[in-house]
Amino acid sequence: MVERVALKKTNEVAAYVRASMDRKGDRWTLETQLKKIRALVEAKDWEIVGVYEDNAVSATKRRRDGTKWSEMLQDARAGRFSKVVAVDMDRLLRSTKDLNTLIDLGLQVVTVDGEIDLSTADGEFRATMLAALARFEGRRKAERQIRSNERRRAEGIPVSAWKSFGWTKAGEMIEEEADAVRRAFDSFLGDPSLSIRRIRDDLNQAGHRTARGSEFSVDAVRYLLANPLYAGLIKHYSSNELHPVNPKGEAFKPIVAEATWRLAVAKLDDNVRRSARQGNQPKHLLSSVGLCGKCGATLVSGTNSRKQPTYRCGEHFHLTRQREPVDVMVTEAVLTRLSETDVHALVVPQEDDGQDREALLTERSSLIERVKELSALLRNPHQPVLEITEAITGVRTRIGELDEELRDSSDSAAEKLLADVDDPVGSAGRRAAVEQKWEALDMDRRRMLVDELMTVTIEPIVPGHVKFDPDLIKIRSRRR
Repeated sequence: MVERVALKKTNEVAAYVRASMDRKGDRWTLETQLKKIRALVEAKDWEIVGVYEDNAVSATKRRRDGTKWSEMLQDARAGRFSKVVAVDMDRLLRSTKDLNTLIDLGLQVVTVDGEIDLSTADGEFRATMLAALARFEGRRKAERQIRSNERRRAEGIPVSAWKSFGWTKAGEMIEEEADAVRRAFDSFLGDPSLSIRRIRDDLNQAGHRTARGSEFSVDAVRYLLANPLYAGLIKHYSSNELHPVNPKGEAFKPIVAEATWRLAVAKLDDNVRRSARQGNQPKHLLSSVGLCGKCGATLVSGTNSRKQPTYRCGEHFHLTRQREPVDVMVTEAVLTRLSETDVHALVVPQEDDGQDREALLTERSSLIERVKELSALLRNPHQPVLEITEAITGVRTRIGELDEELRDSSDSAAEKLLADVDDPVGSAGRRAAVEQKWEALDMDRRRMLVDELMTVTIEPIVPGHVKFDPDLIKIRSRRR
């Protein structure tokens, strides 16, 4: 069925240009395409009413909403132009579905090599043949690339079109980047372990960028830690088999030991399983720290029907409260306590936990030794790697649980924050210093401070009450 479109003006045209996905070179750059199109339009005495530029969008991929192709079709339906001009058919389309769309819109296609009138049977036939040939060339090129990638993998050569962080494209190690990779693994597997978000921030603050030139994201750090190439291995993703990288050459030398990489992968997998059970990693001040006043469940973050950020009961539907005013109240309570209370009063350990604490410390020491023993076994290729890494993951999980129970003045987030604050308690200078240090903390450390200094409980609202009520936010200080 032909679409109904507004009446089009015959001398007004659209210019469509697309950057090639071929990274080996392209004679039709965007500038060259526009230059050729403008020369043709000027010779025909037409007028360009819109330039539609899709950068790094393959013609073999579906053009979704948000692309300039989609915007061009919307403008065509509005009757802004009657012709689409491109340097050749390959730039405009490789799908007969896209061709049918242009036909249904009654558009005329003009290329540097000639015009195709899609309103005639002859023009439609020519365009269909060109689109079919282009699609054939695209699929044949993809098949050649797949075969080439398989051959490279068999020879132990990485197949990525981008250089990998840590090496040049030819596989020569870049020492500064390699050191950053080692620090990332050490931070992730260290004791204590840094979060992936913190590793991301450290990489970006040091000025490092991904292979594509962008800042590191959380996903980019996960990819780095899971990439077997850093351990000198190539993974065949169809079979999950691992093979040495370039065993006969000097390129792509390992940056970390295979045992280190396997430990990182095991920990990443454990984090995924834990997230599936517990939800996403907390990103807000009271997520998994604040409590529901009705059932005692921890709070989780979300949004309400008006898209406002909220905290809500993590187990039931007992309450939902706007997040921002709650965070303001809790932040003020933290800053006030740190400014008006001596640090020694904040971190005094409980009086009757001496024996229990000694037992926990003994257990933790033995577990640390167990991790060292198991890690040593990984150096033996005849040992069962998967079973050992699973055992190490279990031991590390228990160490983390013990660390939660053993937090004292030596691990106090409050003591660390106030370590070099010399202003008297209650003074304006102390308050300013505390505020400055609070602003410099990442969310993980802010949440640690809240959890250490106070218990925050949100009570359900009274039926019929719609305004935010600060009296329902219960903040109770506690001594360590």
